[in-house]
Amino acid sequence: MSGYTTTTRVMHVPSSPPRGWVDDIGPPSFSIFGKGRRSEFRLGVSRWVVFFCLCHSARVHSLSSEGLPMESEESLASKVMRTVWVPWQRERRLVRERERIQATRRSACLDAGFNHAVVLRCDGGVACWGSNDGGQAPPDGVEGDFVAIAAGGYHSLALRRNGSVACWGRNIESQAPPDGVDGDFVAIAAGVVHSLALRRNGSVACWGHNGAGQAPPDGVEGEFVAISAGGDHSLALRRNGSVACWGDNDEGQAPPDGVAGDFVAIAAGGIHSLAIRRNGSVACWGENFEGQAPSDGIQGDFVAIAAGGIHSLAIRRDGSIACWGDNDAGQAPPDGVRGPFKTPEV
Repeated sequence: MSGYTTTTRVMHVPSSPPRGWVDDIGPPSFSIFGKGRRSEFRLGVSRWVVFFCLCHSARVHSLSSEGLPMESEESLASKVMRTVWVPWQRERRLVRERERIQATRRSACLDAGFNHAVVLRCDGGVACWGSNDGGQAPPDGVEGDFVAIAAGGYHSLALRRNGSVACWGRNIESQAPPDGVDGDFVAIAAGVVHSLALRRNGSVACWGHNGAGQAPPDGVEGEFVAISAGGDHSLALRRNGSVACWGDNDEGQAPPDGVAGDFVAIAAGGIHSLAIRRNGSVACWGENFEGQAPSDGIQGDFVAIAAGGIHSLAIRRDGSIACWGDNDAGQAPPDGVRGPFKTPEV
């Protein structure tokens, strides 16, 4: 089964940054997707403003007052542990709650499933396109007061400002109950046929297909700060930097004892897993038939990762992309992907 997950990371997030903290910080922001046998990426060339929707406040504040011009209206935003990235024509600065900046873009973040995409608009609604054979991408989108989104195999999730989760699309395995899921959630992740949500208290709620133990009905307790859903397995990043794993472990992609380390980001693929260490290198485990998860990992100064069905992607701090794994369709060119992208001085 081809898995997918989009997971990104651009910097070491402070453990307790002040509420409403905004900082123009580089490298250029991006969105990368490693879904099935397809890779997509977008890189901006502007300075970037990062806005943290903190664990204790999943609410995405509207930015207001200055009305600075944006680089483009097309969404190049990316989410990282409740982070929204917005391009700005501005030198480095710190903007606090009392001095917010007007965000004029229509899109805040995006995610892609097998054959569909969902985009969180700045007004809190969700735009959808692509295949809608299971109701996962209604052409008129979904209206609501949402702050985060996740695209699964054939279903979609959206996190409301009040902490509950809206679901739509294929629900054969109860991965997308029409009435949604109530709770005090701060993050969501959609697997192929299962779903995860991170509660404010650090525990994880799971629903959907549980044939391999990837979505235990009672959830998973812990002090987690990030989650990722793969093919038939799930990952959660603990506050101490270690990774908890559950679900299918036939190829070593989800060792029951987890993976120790000082990690800052995770990505669950089809049957492999990735994690970025604090030093910027990438650890890999699980199926490596196509070289998607080399046991020695990948050395480099990486700031973001994405795991596809049988390939992997990582963005370096300089804005270039490293690729490894299956490249039959050109989704993971061995030489990576480079472009004329400028990394701003910080």
